[in-house]
Amino acid sequence: MCLNQPLKSFIDNTAKGTPTPGGGSVAALVGSLGGALLCMVGNFTVGKPKYKSVEKDVKEILVEADKLKESLFVLIREDMEAYEKFSRASQMPKDTPLMREKRKQALQKTLKEAAEVPWRISQASLQVIELAEKLLPKGNPNLITDVGVGVLLAEAALKSAVLNVKINLSFIKDEEYKNRRSKALEDILSRASQIKDGVLKAIQEEMDG
Repeated sequence: MCLNQPLKSFIDNTAKGTPTPGGGSVAALVGSLGGALLCMVGNFTVGKPKYKSVEKDVKEILVEADKLKESLFVLIREDMEAYEKFSRASQMPKDTPLMREKRKQALQKTLKEAAEVPWRISQASLQVIELAEKLLPKGNPNLITDVGVGVLLAEAALKSAVLNVKINLSFIKDEEYKNRRSKALEDILSRASQIKDGVLKAIQEEMDG
């Protein structure tokens, strides 16, 4: 996939009866959009005399949000590439015991690689949520709902990525790796949910006056 293709093409390609782009790539795109919304809020804050007292902090948040936006965007392609590696491994010949063993090892290797991409998507999405918590009290208050949408998109990306990690883990034989990743996923989900709830509550209270 070419990352500079029109968004309509990406959506249409997702809708086709082909494996990629799939859920992992879509999750990365959604997470990137969440980061983009935080950037927008930051850009509507920086340079405004009214918010001079928080400008330094918001600039720092803006830099981090932009990095996450770009990192998640790149992961769209990396998720597709990881699936393609797994697909090639699954097509390896299995006519002899040696061939079957090589295929088995290749599958396990590419399954881990396929799990690592959504794992990174989930981590980056959590960072977007954490940044939103920092930005909310300092960003332009006229855009608080954009912070909220950014959080919700990042949470959707995170939860979607976790699903993709879990499906890959179910086929991986390395129990130590599976247990370590599973525990980390639960920690990420818990932290994301807690922060998201706090951000949305603060936004609602602000709108209620």
